Amino acid sequence: MMNSMTGFGRGIGESEIGSVTAEIKAVNSRFLEINIRSDHFFGSLEEIARAAAKKTLSRGKLNIFLSFTPTASAKATRVEVDEGLLSAYLSALADISGRKGVKKGKVHVSDLLSLPEPFLTIRKETATEEEMAPLVKAAMEGALVSLIEMRQREGHNLKVDLKQRLAFLRERLAFLLSRQDLAAKAYEERLRQRMEKILEQMNFEVDEGRILEEVALFSEKTDYTEEVVRFASHLDQFDAMLESEEPIGRKLDFLLQEINREANTTASKASDAEVIDTVIQVKTELEKIREQVQNIE
Repeated sequence: MMNSMTGFGRGIGESEIGSVTAEIKAVNSRFLEINIRSDHFFGSLEEIARAAAKKTLSRGKLNIFLSFTPTASAKATRVEVDEGLLSAYLSALADISGRKGVKKGKVHVSDLLSLPEPFLTIRKETATEEEMAPLVKAAMEGALVSLIEMRQREGHNLKVDLKQRLAFLRERLAFLLSRQDLAAKAYEERLRQRMEKILEQMNFEVDEGRILEEVALFSEKTDYTEEVVRFASHLDQFDAMLESEEPIGRKLDFLLQEINREANTTASKASDAEVIDTVIQVKTELEKIREQVQNIE
């Protein structure tokens, strides 16, 4: 199934320690670009997310955000006492209180807490790398599934649009082929009229062989049949690729370059105003197709 490169996916991995949420935003890119942001995850956990994206996707610019929410039971906070520092404070305060001129009194906890170097340290327990790894994998798996589903829906819409545009191009190519012989006949008629007018004034007869020779040269010079036939063949290839199950964005982009080349050659050979106008319509449609192809994986 043809996929777009744009989309959004979200997945959650849960356990008794908490939940990891993975969000992926994808936009167009010639290659696979992965940017990861997380709220202070281990580097190895970010690599798990990166590896999962590389395994599943082939093109697109991905912005991945990972976040962790611990459960209430997993939120453990400890207050640790620096026994050595506290003893030093108490010893110093006892020494000061025994000096002359210093008012004696009991030392209160509030007095200790106002001292410059804190002897209390607050530590929050966090989940380990091993505990979070399966959560990251599960979250990424869910996010990628969600992203791919959105890409597939968008890809289907692109496919419908492109097939309609291919049908328009085929109709225009049929018109170009129909104008090929008409252009030669119109040239023959104009040439004959001019020669008859000139030779009539000079009392000469029209050289039928000469007229046919000039028409033949004109037809050979302006014949774009081969270009149109190749153009049609490229459209058939393009149409077939739309049914492929593999990533086709780069192949379609290359094929469009070939199609544009045939259109340019046709325009350079054409001498008929309607043919030139039709080629302009074709090139305008090809540009719209090119813009759509930039969205295909």
